[in-house]
Amino acid sequence: MRVVDVDRYKRIVGRVTCAGVDANAAQVRRGMAWVYDRYATDKTLYRLQDEARSSGRGLWRDPDAISPWAWRSGQRANRG
Repeated sequence: MRVVDVDRYKRIVGRVTCAGVDANAAQVRRGMAWVYDRYATDKTLYRLQDEARSSGRGLWRDPDAISPWAWRSGQRANRG
């Protein structure tokens, strides 16, 4: 793993490579992960996400998929 940043909660933001495969890119390509604008430094991830979305792969099968940050925001609003 290569550390890219540390977020405000002191969590490591990084790039993971396993057996020569970029795990971050592989997850986005398969529709298993969202690209998070706040920490995205590799702009090629957006192309992979667009391809997964247009192909309906993974989470993009759901036309009403909600990003994790939007879901968390809604959960906070519901607590108030």
